Amino acid sequence: MREQENNLLKKSIKRANQKRSGQATLSFILLVSGLVLEIAIAGTFVTYFSSISALGERLSARAFTVASSGIRDAQMRLTRSKNFTGQFTLQLGSDSAIVNIARTSNIYTVTSVGVAGTRQRKFVATIVVDQVSGAVVTQAITEQAVQ
Repeated sequence: MREQENNLLKKSIKRANQKRSGQATLSFILLVSGLVLEIAIAGTFVTYFSSISALGERLSARAFTVASSGIRDAQMRLTRSKNFTGQFTLQLGSDSAIVNIARTSNIYTVTSVGVAGTRQRKFVATIVVDQVSGAVVTQAITEQAVQ
């Protein structure tokens, strides 16, 4: 009888240890799951902010291209008509450039503001037109801050 009681006691101690072991395993699994979830959320934020940054760079490059195209278009218009002044809009797909040509004697100042989405780039060119020979010479093209 004593032996049966010892066996029963051993079995109950073994069951109690198994329950505690299960509780520790559950806590460990919850801890590891929380860490994996936290890493996944952090990865999502990093990916999101990286793609937003890349989008801004692409839009800025497109605004740069359309603004410089506005300067080249103004050069072409001055080559065709030596007295051309005024403002026009150049549309390239979904992007646009607002180009303004101002004249002081034989020196023209061309301002082109390229717009692509939320980004803007501005170029100012100084062009000299010889009224006698018809030569159109670009003296300088500079990028300026958009205000």
